[in-house]
Amino acid sequence: MLETIAGIIHKVTPWAAGIVIAYYAHSSIQSLAGHATFADIGIKFLADFRISEVVSYAVGAGGVIYGARMGKLKKDAIERMAGRIKELETKMDPGRSSSRLTPRGETRSEDKP
Repeated sequence: MLETIAGIIHKVTPWAAGIVIAYYAHSSIQSLAGHATFADIGIKFLADFRISEVVSYAVGAGGVIYGARMGKLKKDAIERMAGRIKELETKMDPGRSSSRLTPRGETRSEDKP
């Protein structure tokens, strides 16, 4: 019996939440009907965008995200290979001095101006 009630509640809850959200959305839209608001101004602003502008912003944002991701991947690869490279270089020249970069290949904070 308890499982049946729990099953019904489990199925009804998402629908009830959707109905409550729809009710409040309808109420807020109905109260703004016929009034000039910031929401109206925002919608007009968004409607004024041309497809070419949206595409150019999307491509620009995509380029920034791509560049950040590639930078992280490069630093991850440097960190992964740094130990082996240091070992091989020390074998070739035991008196070799270190560049004193971080394991990710970045300049140490105390060396920055």
